[in-house]
Amino acid sequence: MEKTGWKTLAIVFISLFVLETIFGVWITSIGMNVINNEKECSNNICGEQIYDSYYYDEYKQVCTCFINHEPIITRYLK
Repeated sequence: MEKTGWKTLAIVFISLFVLETIFGVWITSIGMNVINNEKECSNNICGEQIYDSYYYDEYKQVCTCFINHEPIITRYLK
């Protein structure tokens, strides 16, 4: 009689590895998208003139530029 428990265990580990890899790629993609949008906000929108600071809201995808703690420009990205 042959034992096949190792085959089931191998299939489980391979499945977990594939799911982990897909999840990692997905999270990295989301993170890179947020970083690129923040760079666009700081360089292209708020970098045109001299502003004190900027804020990028990742949920609403809104970029706001500030001078003396007052919002001057608010634009939607993409």
